[in-house]
Amino acid sequence: MKITIGAVCVFLVQGALANKCPQPPSPPPYSAIPSVAPTSVSSSSLPYVTSSAPTLVTSTEQYLSSPPGYTSVKDPYSTRPMPSDFGSSSETVPTVPPTFYTSVKDPFSTLPMSSDFTYSSTAPTPTPAPPIKGLKLTQKQLNLAIPVRAASDSCASVGTPAECVTNDKALAAINSALVKYGITKRGEAVAVIALMAYESGNWQYNTNHFPGRPGQGTRAMLMFNFVESYAKALHPEEAAKALAGGITDESMNSVRALVLNDNDSFGSGFWYLVTNAAAYHNTGKLRDGNLEDFKDYVLTGVGAGWDSDRQTIWETVNSAINA
Repeated sequence: MKITIGAVCVFLVQGALANKCPQPPSPPPYSAIPSVAPTSVSSSSLPYVTSSAPTLVTSTEQYLSSPPGYTSVKDPYSTRPMPSDFGSSSETVPTVPPTFYTSVKDPFSTLPMSSDFTYSSTAPTPTPAPPIKGLKLTQKQLNLAIPVRAASDSCASVGTPAECVTNDKALAAINSALVKYGITKRGEAVAVIALMAYESGNWQYNTNHFPGRPGQGTRAMLMFNFVESYAKALHPEEAAKALAGGITDESMNSVRALVLNDNDSFGSGFWYLVTNAAAYHNTGKLRDGNLEDFKDYVLTGVGAGWDSDRQTIWETVNSAINA
């Protein structure tokens, strides 16, 4: 038994009567669903799809235009230009030229500017050092200063002719030494020439004969300790070789022999003044024409004795070099 209320069928009995209520329709089988063929879509119908190569943008309008199917509307808050802000579509994108910068010196900067330098493809030529100025004696002056050696044959009658030289040979060596050691004061030149004339017997001796000390010599008659220093300054390798076996009479004489040539021998007195008695060089202590300054130099600067012969020679040299 069933009771139908509206669209609801309520089963009250079971059995054969239960199937009398209408049943809902069964769904159709899958094969009965109609099939829909896929629709073919052409790429040309899509605004941003293309089968051809991309087109080079050559105008401002192409660059700034909206995609197809859209209308460009000016955004009042945007600074982006609209196509209408430019000329016709045939106008090409302007080419921006390269920017060149000019260097401006910062007045508060200590860094150099490129313009502060000078560039050259060739190496600069070094400027030679200025020559050292010195006095220069004449043959006449030296002959008046050392008259006993003025004649060319004045060494023939001396006891040591091999060591003696005349003024013509002495002049070149003395002038070379004046320049080499920078002697520019006449008082210094007179003092050294007078000292060497006295010590060498007016250019007669080049080595010590009285009493005949080994190693002592040159026209200034330097003791060996000064001869050694002088030889090492001028001929370091030869001096070292001569003294390799130690200090002996023979080795001292060998070292002395290195500086007995005319240039070195006549230069010894000026070398001593500059290196060992520097207090008298360019200090005003050997004033021009001052005998007392010369005497002080002999006693204190050189450490030698004083006698009337030294004064006589100095006076002769001082007068001659003034001529």
